[in-house]
Amino acid sequence: MKNYFFKLFIYTTFMISLFLQIFFTKNSNIILHIQWLILILIYWILYHPYNINIITSFFVGLIIDFFTNYILGVHSLLLCIITYFLLYKRKIIINLNLIYKFLFITCILFLINFIVYNINSINYNYVKLLLQSILNSFIWVIIYFYFKKIYYK
Repeated sequence: MKNYFFKLFIYTTFMISLFLQIFFTKNSNIILHIQWLILILIYWILYHPYNINIITSFFVGLIIDFFTNYILGVHSLLLCIITYFLLYKRKIIINLNLIYKFLFITCILFLINFIVYNINSINYNYVKLLLQSILNSFIWVIIYFYFKKIYYK
């Protein structure tokens, strides 16, 4: 019974992050576009991989594309590829130092944004894109410590 409540908690965090992402995409500044769904997905993939799989990341990507008016399927394909890579190299990534995890998440987010913005023909600056990825990585670190604190209580 505990496993069902935990899965319900995971999907509740996805719903909350969906509302937060919709709220923050209305901002015109590209640096402040916080990708809550991707950050929560990366956390759950790394720390509870048996509850999240590629199908879940596919549907999360479809939800992101649907609610943010991007070309349908771009986030789905990217998140499936990222999910496979994270699940394959999970033990290496888990054992990294927090600074290296931060840099790794920054690189992943930069690549996702770079590909999505090029496919959707969105004007961007590389510096702003890097700053957005760094800001999202800081938020991922906060999510990491917050869920770690909740999990051990």
